[in-house]
Amino acid sequence: MNTMSAAERVAALRDEYARLGENVDHLTDLDLLNKNAERAERDHINTNDRYMRLLTKQRHYGDTVRAAAIQALRERIDMIAAEAVERHIREAGRLVSALERLPPQPQPEHIARLRDVTVSVKHMLRLLEEERGDWRRDNHYNLVQRARSVVGVLRDEPGVSSADVIRLVNEALTGDGNLGELFEIAHATPVKRHRPAFVDADWVEMGGGSYWTFEPVGSRYRVVAYSQGDAWWMDLQGPTGSLIAAGETTEDEVAATATALIEQATDLAASGRRPWQCWQTVTVSTTTAA
Repeated sequence: MNTMSAAERVAALRDEYARLGENVDHLTDLDLLNKNAERAERDHINTNDRYMRLLTKQRHYGDTVRAAAIQALRERIDMIAAEAVERHIREAGRLVSALERLPPQPQPEHIARLRDVTVSVKHMLRLLEEERGDWRRDNHYNLVQRARSVVGVLRDEPGVSSADVIRLVNEALTGDGNLGELFEIAHATPVKRHRPAFVDADWVEMGGGSYWTFEPVGSRYRVVAYSQGDAWWMDLQGPTGSLIAAGETTEDEVAATATALIEQATDLAASGRRPWQCWQTVTVSTTTAA
């Protein structure tokens, strides 16, 4: 294990503060070590605060998505329930209409006709209970979704003719269809990822198209940007990975904000302000300049 002596650590700290443009010559070695310990503790607290806010943001986003899904489900349930009631009322109405047409003194043929209507209504009500899929508006929802998935795989795929598309879609919609060829095509098709508009040669993708780092050539600082729904969270990190500034913006503002963060990184690192305060300093100055 590689360890540093106290003297080596103090020398390294003085070099680091010198690179950051902060004069610490007036501090004793003990005061310098205490200052660095306080800074590390402050960075630790700031990082915890930053990611607790991120978790809170994710929870709110999840609650919003869940509420929307529940609302959509309720609307579908209401639709199905209304359709069921309508069909039951319609069948009951047939029986009521047959009763209304009975003469004051019904003859045997009238009774026979009423009996036929009753048998028919009972049969239809039984079908409604046993085969509800026949009257649901979304009866073929799963088939449509499956067809969309197949078309999504085959769209713009070179070497697949329209006849092949029709054949593969037909096999996918058949319960015992052969999906081997479709899986082979899907496996061979590269995954298409969204490339944000702000990405240029200085940005590097770190994972899944939603996590990017910005570190211009010659810079000792870097910006990390990652998407959360429609928003982008951005971190300005120092040479040792310490969090200097952090905040949220839109995709259209990522490029300008990242450039401003890098340009002001040295001053921000030496300011001793908290990450959210440094973020406000940069975003306010960027807005004013625009």
